[in-house]
Amino acid sequence: MKTANPGFIHDISNLDRLRAGIKDDESQSLRAAAQQFEAIFTQMLFKSMREANEAFESDLMSSSNSKFFEQMHDEQMASELSATGSLGLADLIVSQLGGEEEVPASEQDIRDAVSDTPLRLPFDTQGKQPDKAMVEKAADDALQVMQQAEPVTFTAPASPLPPLKPLVNDRPFDSPQDFVTRMRPYAEKAAHALGTEPSVLIAQAALETGWGKKVIKNAAGNSNNLFNIKADPRWSGNKVATNTLEFHNGIPVQEKAAFRSYDNYQDSFNDYVRFLNENPRYSKALEQPADPVRFIRNLHKAGYATDPQYSDKIIGVMDTVKRLMK
Repeated sequence: MKTANPGFIHDISNLDRLRAGIKDDESQSLRAAAQQFEAIFTQMLFKSMREANEAFESDLMSSSNSKFFEQMHDEQMASELSATGSLGLADLIVSQLGGEEEVPASEQDIRDAVSDTPLRLPFDTQGKQPDKAMVEKAADDALQVMQQAEPVTFTAPASPLPPLKPLVNDRPFDSPQDFVTRMRPYAEKAAHALGTEPSVLIAQAALETGWGKKVIKNAAGNSNNLFNIKADPRWSGNKVATNTLEFHNGIPVQEKAAFRSYDNYQDSFNDYVRFLNENPRYSKALEQPADPVRFIRNLHKAGYATDPQYSDKIIGVMDTVKRLMK
């Protein structure tokens, strides 16, 4: 059985090494990708176990922080189990895609792996591990989810393997006019929900992303974050870490920060509307949104951005946006 050091589950440099290794060693890259897929399946099993164990939790023993670290622990363990071939799903994928003759894992093998003591299953509030019946139920639930999903057919790819495609949101923007035209449908829906004009939302997105040419991205692809909303502790979705320019007492400083990542631009606009409505400090900005200038100035005063010229810059861009919308 081939094994590999999985490393830290949130180390995005592993993805870069996987991408770069495709050209150098197809078989190793295929196995690494298969192990990633197996890790996802294993995480589903752990998630089902956690949910089955929620009945034993109390408010005193549960918090968002503890759940966050539990999730990190489960993800790391899933990655390590995949690297050691505990379930055998990666071997099955490699066998079908790469031509290796491997023995696929049966349902009983999966159940045995899930029930194995070294997995260190989650504890209940009394410090006791779930009994065998609970573990078997969790495994049944996870297997049922997998069986109800549409069957996946593996087709051997042409050689050499194609490069991993990043998550992209259509083609790049080639001009301010192109940005305004493509953002307009999203902005009109969001502006209607907020009670303001779409031009101010497009202008804000244009300023934040340089007319769509500087949307935050990493090795995994485009974050589709048009408003550069940061990933605070309340955010449970995907994240992208990058350098950002913040102003402290009027002095610009480069800092490292994590930003929210979305599947598409529509999700970015939807989360922007939700973000403003769920934060009490922006309530004043939402009191008189019909005036776009007052709206963006109140948003700025509430602390949306640290740049002292933020609202003035957006108002200047908004004039250009209005001309391009005609």
